[in-house]
Amino acid sequence: MSARGIFLTLVGGLTLSVASGNSVAQPMERPPIEAQKETLQKEREAIAAIYAQAARQCWQRFMVNDCLHTARLQRRQALIPVEKQEQALNAAQRAWSVIQRQERLDGKQPESQAPHDLRP
Repeated sequence: MSARGIFLTLVGGLTLSVASGNSVAQPMERPPIEAQKETLQKEREAIAAIYAQAARQCWQRFMVNDCLHTARLQRRQALIPVEKQEQALNAAQRAWSVIQRQERLDGKQPESQAPHDLRP
């Protein structure tokens, strides 16, 4: 199986969920992958901001530890889909890198390798 076939098989099975909805991953170039990673980083920062606000509110309550535990649990729950999306993007980026490397290697090799002339 060629590198491109492996890439299509790998990426074809991945489902990426973006902010606008779910879509099946297609062979992607580096810029869309980077843009989606930036979107996920913003989601991660928003989750961190929500947790920081909840933690500040916990310190105003009598049962601080229980409140902090609940806030951490909610943060972990919110990060699960983001981490899954990041893993899918990382897999797509690795596959893309493999294809790029294979194409560079194919470009370095001559198209037709004639066998050496071995005359007796």
